Amino acid sequence: MKSLLSGLLFCMIMFSSCDTLRNTSNTTGNVFSLNGKWRLISNTPENTLLGSEVTVAPFVSEGRFTLLANNTQCYRESDIKWKDIVRNDAGGFDINNLLSTCTGGVLEYKPAVITVVNNNEIKITGKNIAGGDNTQQWQRVR
Repeated sequence: MKSLLSGLLFCMIMFSSCDTLRNTSNTTGNVFSLNGKWRLISNTPENTLLGSEVTVAPFVSEGRFTLLANNTQCYRESDIKWKDIVRNDAGGFDINNLLSTCTGGVLEYKPAVITVVNNNEIKITGKNIAGGDNTQQWQRVR
């Protein structure tokens, strides 16, 4: 019974980690993994948080801040920046993107889309805190 429960738990973990992996035609080997560390290189129109890093760990469908730079929006280093990461039919990922924590400590998430540019670059499109369009470019940290 104990080994059956352990096996079931392992299978659940394996299937939940698949949301950060996907087959795509614009990457070497056609398999892309969102797992790893990502650095923000462009944030339009806000131009904030440049140089900040988010880490997506295997087996979880979220990305946490692990380094903050140009932080004028009250983020904390352990905040979950991207949560509910799910593969989409367009070859990327749908996420809930943390916008700001300056609103009385309440975390506010808005839907956004991750587009895979190549193995080492992603683009996130969504809305900013004011409801305007926002585009971010992230580069994999090696």
